[in-house]
Amino acid sequence: MNQDNKIMNLFSRIVDLLLLNFLFVITSLPVLTLGASLTALFSVSLKLVRNEESYVSRDYFRAFKKNFCQATVSFWAFSLIIALLAGNLMISFQQAGNFYLVLRMISFLFMIFIGIYFLYFFPVLARFYFTTRQILLHIPHMIFTHFSDFVLLVVLLIPLIFFSVYSLFTAICIVVFGCVCGFSVCAYVMSILFRRIFEPYEISA
Repeated sequence: MNQDNKIMNLFSRIVDLLLLNFLFVITSLPVLTLGASLTALFSVSLKLVRNEESYVSRDYFRAFKKNFCQATVSFWAFSLIIALLAGNLMISFQQAGNFYLVLRMISFLFMIFIGIYFLYFFPVLARFYFTTRQILLHIPHMIFTHFSDFVLLVVLLIPLIFFSVYSLFTAICIVVFGCVCGFSVCAYVMSILFRRIFEPYEISA
């Protein structure tokens, strides 16, 4: 009987992740809604990891609606900053001289800095009732108090980033995998780590 329950629970979790992935892909198609979609994705995946009672569709759209404005503004603010830094990098690589070398290094460091904030921002928004300012202030503390989990998050993402830019073929494979089940699976695995990171803040709350 226990074995049957484990199989049913596994099957149920697979179905939940497939449905969650489908909802994320569909709600992300307008592009403008990517921030809200990311927040809703992590909102549900964090509940699944914690084995909280969750109705995927209902909880997804509830989180999508609740965080829409804050998530959308934040996502496009991140995107604008990253685009400006990427533009600086492109210009600096096309020019010679110490000034452009310094510009290249500063832009690269800031891109890493912004990327780290982006990695944490939407899971934090999905789990807590924080303002944008509170999220930005909490992220450094979360990183330094759970540095090993931060390293694991980075290690998990490095292969995805590498294959996304390695070639057109690998990029297409990543996109196809993401559209089938990859986004929700990645969010679920990341949520296992974020669960540990968030625990002290949930207790204090």
